[in-house]
Amino acid sequence: MGHFMVNLFNLIRSRLFYKMLIIYSLLTLVPLIIVSATFYFRSSQLIGKKATEAAQQELAAAASAIDAPLSAIKKRMLEIGERNVMESYLKLYSQTDANATSDSNRQQLLENTIDALQVELAELKRSVGEFVDNLYVVTPDDQVFGTGGNRPLHYPSAYRLLPFEFDRMPEWAFFSDDKRMACDMKIYESGTDEVLGWLVVTLVPASLQQTFVDFASGTFYITNSDNIILSASHLDEVGRVLDVRGPATLLLIQQKSQYADFHYIRLATPGAGGIVEKQAMFAAAVTFVAWLTVFFVTYYILKRVTAPIQRLTRLMRRAEREEYQLVQDVSTRDEIAMLCHGYNQMVRRTKILIDKNYKNELLVREAELKAIRMYINPHFLYNTLEYISIMSQKPEKAKFVPDIVHNLSSIFRFSITPGEKFVSLETEMAFAEKYLQIHQYRLGERLQYRLALPEMLLQSAVPKLILQPLVENAVIHGIDRLQGGGRIKIEAREEDYKLVIEIRNSVPPEKADGSLSIRQSARKGLGSGLENVNARVRHHFGNVYGVKLSREDEDSVTVTLQMPIQLWNETGED
Repeated sequence: MGHFMVNLFNLIRSRLFYKMLIIYSLLTLVPLIIVSATFYFRSSQLIGKKATEAAQQELAAAASAIDAPLSAIKKRMLEIGERNVMESYLKLYSQTDANATSDSNRQQLLENTIDALQVELAELKRSVGEFVDNLYVVTPDDQVFGTGGNRPLHYPSAYRLLPFEFDRMPEWAFFSDDKRMACDMKIYESGTDEVLGWLVVTLVPASLQQTFVDFASGTFYITNSDNIILSASHLDEVGRVLDVRGPATLLLIQQKSQYADFHYIRLATPGAGGIVEKQAMFAAAVTFVAWLTVFFVTYYILKRVTAPIQRLTRLMRRAEREEYQLVQDVSTRDEIAMLCHGYNQMVRRTKILIDKNYKNELLVREAELKAIRMYINPHFLYNTLEYISIMSQKPEKAKFVPDIVHNLSSIFRFSITPGEKFVSLETEMAFAEKYLQIHQYRLGERLQYRLALPEMLLQSAVPKLILQPLVENAVIHGIDRLQGGGRIKIEAREEDYKLVIEIRNSVPPEKADGSLSIRQSARKGLGSGLENVNARVRHHFGNVYGVKLSREDEDSVTVTLQMPIQLWNETGED
């Protein structure tokens, strides 16, 4: 299994077709996955947020519905206290002596007190509603008078000990009495701070439960500050501690009462639900189908694109061995087809030039033949195709491949156009820039270049493709060897009635300084390009002109090309 994977990996690495197929498939699949996943999570968040907002609104509405009677009860209790009815009965009770008073008198006092409480209870129910259960009066000696009949207060002493934030204001108890919520108020003797007793109002548990009907069982509670349940949908839960520990998906919403030290608790379970999950499954299926479609379409397109390049690459390798063969069956009309036709024309012209000049003018035309072979050398095309192959493996650079192929086809179409020995300096500089652009796509920010061509020199005649070998040397022997990259500057100027073109480029530092001859530069590893250009210039203009290589500092090298200033005309002759 391991051997198979190694062979498969090596096969993918050695084929541009497989690399591009995988890259383009991933470029399609990854965005689809990101979009689907983002849709799912975003939908879940929105639905969860919406459910949370709905639960908060429901809790606020329920809290308002309960706070209203709580406020009304406290207000009504204050009114009862202000009428001094209960004060008079409690004061009379405190002045009676159980031993000195007859049972009939004491019984009469009890009945009168209960009758007064019945009247107040009826008025309280009329103004507040059926929330009110009973009214009770608790004396300092824990005697209880009330309307409860068979439902007395269970904890009379607790009402006496209940802490009050404000002594003369009603206070809701933090405990329940026989499953009932209760409100307590001190009754004072007029003009003094002496407490005569306590007035207690209890609420009907069933009436409170009516406010819970819009909530599922076990999802709404009224608790005190210690999380003790005072009211719930099930009475058997009253008095227990509310356990809010639950699943991570459980949402607890809490709101404090405006009129009591109560907390309204809402338990909700918001989530994406089945709808979003079904949408996610549908999106996953669509993603898979879309990826398969793109995969097969990409396979078909890349097969048509890479097949001619593979054939051309094989022929380039044979051409390096001077085995020239033509590209057959070119049926398209795109840049690759133009490149193949350009290569075929190059091969035909190369064969003609070899047959014509190799035997008859081997010695006399050696420099010119080298020059011709230089700018139609298939090694340049092979190197550029290798650059295309390398760049196609990187997604961020693969998009530049069409532009590189277009520039390359333009250069070769220009190089093989017959009948032009000379071109204008403007045209020559333009094609030198195309060559630089090819390398800039490959090197990125590592290559910076600038061209300076005065307007007065635009129509100067120069040998065709005289700059390309010099620019190639600057890139290969300069910029390529610098890890951080460098700059290339091409500048044309007139000097002593001569056309001077300088190509200055960054190079790795060396100890040697000063001028270098052409042959010295070749021995130092700068290649034979300078010798060929020098031979061409001298062939056309004589030994007075040529190429000079100098190194003015440790970081750069300057190649100076000198030629006479001649005007170019449309016939291509000077």
